[in-house]
Amino acid sequence: MSSEIESLNKILKDKTRREIILILTDRESLSYTELMETLQIGRTGTLNYHLKILGGLLEKTNSRQYTLSEKGKLVARFLTEFPEPDSTLKTKQVWWRRFWVVAVLFPTLLLFIFLYFYFSGYLDTYQAVRAVFGFIFSIVFVYFFYRMIRPKPKEQNQKAQNRTIQEVFVSGRQLEEIKDVIQNWIREENITIEAEREGFIKGRIGIPSGLGWTFPKYFEVSFKSEQNGVRVHTEGWIGIYDMRERSFSSKRLAVFGIPRKKGLEVMEHLWQTLRTISK
Repeated sequence: MSSEIESLNKILKDKTRREIILILTDRESLSYTELMETLQIGRTGTLNYHLKILGGLLEKTNSRQYTLSEKGKLVARFLTEFPEPDSTLKTKQVWWRRFWVVAVLFPTLLLFIFLYFYFSGYLDTYQAVRAVFGFIFSIVFVYFFYRMIRPKPKEQNQKAQNRTIQEVFVSGRQLEEIKDVIQNWIREENITIEAEREGFIKGRIGIPSGLGWTFPKYFEVSFKSEQNGVRVHTEGWIGIYDMRERSFSSKRLAVFGIPRKKGLEVMEHLWQTLRTISK
């Protein structure tokens, strides 16, 4: 009994495995590809690892779809009735809010003191200007310092959480045809190729590391032959100083003025083209 409890604890301590169980509870059955898309997992090895650990909690139907076994349904009921509290994340959010209050309040207070002395005649214009620029520099420094040291939430540690991911199966087409379509898409969208190998292309729009007017948009496309067609896996993201990634958005300005809609439009162009040529 103790070994079974330890095994169950190993299964349920991971957020992704809990999500798989709860998703299959809601959707009843999903294919391997549908699980990848729903969980936004970019690598098959990652999903295979979690499916292997889940083991007897899952079953495969005749149509090769994953569903919960009787034991899996019992575990799903347990997860539904006793959800895990997320107090740790809430505590971290409160801590960072306090960090920002102190980090912004202190230089703002100093700026008001300098301005008070300036209008009182104790400081000249040159000293007042230095104080204003010092205030701006301190805010910018604190912001970038915060971005470097801030711990990422668990759900952001996975690459796929920060990328726009989509798979398209193109039936009745050969690998070379799909490669030509992707190359045409790259030319039409003025994408700069960064890496290319058999069945894989990575490109970008914009200057790397955010040195241009906007942050660069990256695209990865991998494709492989399958029975009766070709499967194309696409990933796209905004690169923020080569340190963080953000998925695309249907909104023009989603976060901190970063235009993420253009990246989504570029990817939708490829998806639509692939679906159009599918027989």
